[in-house]
Amino acid sequence: MTQLGSPATESGHGPDRGSGPPAVRGSRLARRRRVLLGVGIAAALLAVGGLIGASFVKSPQQLAADTAAPPPTVTTAPVVSQILTASVEMRGTVYPATQYDVYAAAPSSSSGGASSGGGASSGGGGSAVYISKLDVAAGDTITTGKQLAEIDGQPMFALTGPVPAWRDLAPGETGPDVAELQDALASLGYYDDGDTPGYYGTATEYAVTLYYEHLGYTPPSSGGLPMADVVFLPSLPATVVAVNGATGEQPGQPFLELAARGSLALSGELPPAYAGQVKAGLNVTIYDEVTGIHATGTVTDLGTATTVTPTGAVVDIGGGSGSAGSSGSAGSGSSSSGSSSSSGSGSGSGSGSGSGSAGSTVFIPVTVHPSKPLAAALNGENVLVTIETGRTEGPVLTVPVAAIVTTASGTSYVTVVGAHGKQTEVPVTPGISENGYVQVTPVTAGTLAAGDHVAVSG
Repeated sequence: MTQLGSPATESGHGPDRGSGPPAVRGSRLARRRRVLLGVGIAAALLAVGGLIGASFVKSPQQLAADTAAPPPTVTTAPVVSQILTASVEMRGTVYPATQYDVYAAAPSSSSGGASSGGGASSGGGGSAVYISKLDVAAGDTITTGKQLAEIDGQPMFALTGPVPAWRDLAPGETGPDVAELQDALASLGYYDDGDTPGYYGTATEYAVTLYYEHLGYTPPSSGGLPMADVVFLPSLPATVVAVNGATGEQPGQPFLELAARGSLALSGELPPAYAGQVKAGLNVTIYDEVTGIHATGTVTDLGTATTVTPTGAVVDIGGGSGSAGSSGSAGSGSSSSGSSSSSGSGSGSGSGSGSGSAGSTVFIPVTVHPSKPLAAALNGENVLVTIETGRTEGPVLTVPVAAIVTTASGTSYVTVVGAHGKQTEVPVTPGISENGYVQVTPVTAGTLAAGDHVAVSG
């Protein structure tokens, strides 16, 4: 018999009695969880929305702070200790101080010489001439005894001598032109002082014969020296500036343009506004942008204002228009086959200092003496000329030009920027300037030093 409240009875009715209430409790818990989760998500969304909204909504004070100008900054530059050199720059022209224009003349009938090939020379004193051979070109250096060309089969050569050839020399002649011929042949080793100085004797004739044979030509039958064959120049070596003509053509007028080595001159074109800064004795640097050549020199003279580019003296040497083949200006005289009474075709008279082309800009010509002879490659070049007008005796304090402030009263100062941006005005006395820097001397010693930083305007 089963008693009430026994385990069997409870176990027999347990499933039916407990199947309702547990299911109801589970459903309520799930709903509560879903509600709490929704509330949490909504709160999170509200928080994010608030943050986003807060980023777009600013107070007037915040707006003013955001749109205010940034705090001012100061541009500074260091004070530098260095040597300064003040200078003036200009353009300048390089040209021969003295140019020798050589005019070709026909061999005289008395020369009676033959070409290196053995043929007799042709042409009289007034006939047209032709270039048989060219032995030099522009830029070449010629020395004493150097053959320059062959005209109508006869040689043209250069010898050192102060007197230009003005006549045919023959045995028995006397004069300074004979003496310079003897000196030139002696320097070449052909003459041994066998004749009286200035007298054309047998020793001189023999020396001339040896020299012609050395060149490969038959000596003149007269035993003398035809004027058309020799070009006497006061100074050798010389540089060939130009050759006007080619083999087989008639020589130009002039045929050769020669300049003695070391005779190149330089004239600067100084703007009149800088005339007060330049004087004789100042150092000069020269630079040619085309060739890359650097040179130095000194100022020797300042001329008067002009628009004409200066050139050097031109000396005519050799035959005149009567023996010239091509058209052009006449030479310095006519060729002659006579003796000392013949008219001189190479008197050596110069055309003076010459004048170049006129421009429209007024300048003051500055004569510059090079420290050493200018390179031949500079002839005719337009170069940069820098004249040193001032120089500090040693390293000095310098600041950028933009750091100098000049007051209405004429005093100057720089603003030193120290630690934490502290600014101090330091009165200074400006000096010379170069490449954007200016020398400064503090009015009160010790108030400015190398390494300090100064405010730079602009």
